[in-house]
Amino acid sequence: MRHRLSVSLVALVASLALSASAEAQGRDVYLLPEIAESPMMSMGRAQPGVAASSPVGYGPNKGDVFAGLGFQNSTASGGDSDGSLSIGAGFMNSQELLGIEAVLTSLSTVRSGFGSRMVGSLKAHKAINNWGLGLGVEGIYLNGNEFDTDPSIYFAATTVRPVREAETFNQATLNFGLGTGRFQSAESFADGKSGVGVFASAAIRVNYFSSAILDYTGAQLNAAMSFSPFATMPIVITPSINDLTGAAGNAGRLALGAGISWKF
Repeated sequence: MRHRLSVSLVALVASLALSASAEAQGRDVYLLPEIAESPMMSMGRAQPGVAASSPVGYGPNKGDVFAGLGFQNSTASGGDSDGSLSIGAGFMNSQELLGIEAVLTSLSTVRSGFGSRMVGSLKAHKAINNWGLGLGVEGIYLNGNEFDTDPSIYFAATTVRPVREAETFNQATLNFGLGTGRFQSAESFADGKSGVGVFASAAIRVNYFSSAILDYTGAQLNAAMSFSPFATMPIVITPSINDLTGAAGNAGRLALGAGISWKF
C-alpha cells in the first residue's frame, strides 16, 4: 500500500500549497490584505489549510504556482518513515470558464531518492457562487516502479460558510466527494476492487492563522491542525494524526505537511 500512502501525502501537500496562495482557493472570503507586493510576485500571510488528505473543489488559477512536502513517520503496515515533494501551477481561471491545476510529485523521496518515482495530477475546477467544484485524477504514472494501484479519479465539492461574527471560530469549510482508487474503503482497496468511495472533510478556522480539520478519505479518518505562522510569507504547516481508528493499518500515524505558493 506504499503508493496509496504516498498519494495521500501528495493530496495533503497540494491542499496546503493551495491554501498558502492568496487566490488559490478562488474565494474572496480567503483574501487578506497583502503584506508585501512587487510587480512580479505578491506575497502575504497564507490562509490555514482546510483538508488533511482529501482533495478540494477549489484550485489555483493562472499565475498561481506552489510547492510542498509531506512526511509520515511510518506506513500503515509499520514500515519506515517516508515523504514526498510536489510542485504545481494553475492555468486559466475558475471564475471565468475553468481553472486547471497541474501537479508533479516525487513519491517515496526519503526512501528512494528524488525523482526515482514520479506521478502527475490534473484537476479542472470551477467556482460557482459559494461552491468550488473539481474533477481530477491523481497518481498518473510517469516513471519508476512499485506502484500497486491505478490512478484515482475523483469529484469534489467545497463550500466556505461564515459561522459567526467574531475573531475566533468564525468560518467553516465543508468538503465532500466521490472517488476511485485510494478513496475506496481499506478493505476494498486491499482486495484489489475498482469501486467508488465517498470522502468528506470539515475545517473550522480557529483564528486568522490556524484551523482545525477532520478528514475522512474513504479509507481512514485523519485529524489535523493547520497553521500559517508568517505575516509576510505564504507558508502553511499542518501536522496530522492519520487513521485514528486503525482502519487502514496501524492507528495514529503521525504526518507533517508544509506548502508555499506565489501569485505572479
